[in-house]
Amino acid sequence: MDYPVNLLNTRAECLIVRDDIDEDIERVQFRITALTRSSTLQTNAATEDAADISSLNDQIAPLETRVAGLPIGEVRTKEEIRLRALKRDREKLQDDQLSQGSRGLFRRQRELDGAQRQLLGLQDCRQQVMARHDALPA
Repeated sequence: MDYPVNLLNTRAECLIVRDDIDEDIERVQFRITALTRSSTLQTNAATEDAADISSLNDQIAPLETRVAGLPIGEVRTKEEIRLRALKRDREKLQDDQLSQGSRGLFRRQRELDGAQRQLLGLQDCRQQVMARHDALPA
């Protein structure tokens, strides 16, 4: 993008604008760092959730078979309660993955892409300001 650097008439003006741009660059770089960390944490959480779901599946399958073979009574009731609790835990993890995992990670990746593009724009602006600075008489 072409910035209106021709409006900067002195080297001092260029330096003031450069300092403002540098502050913006620092803020965007911090945002990129935070978004990258957040994405990493979310990816790790999604991986842990997937492992937990797999573990619950490994517990649920044999318990379903066991409950089906038990006679009606107190033991079967306790095992059915345990089975329902495991299924609820699995459903909660699956819901979390749907609502936060992939969608949240996708949102953070979009935000990260936007911040990286913004950084490139700010760096380009800074280069144009400094080129104007160097072209002005001392």
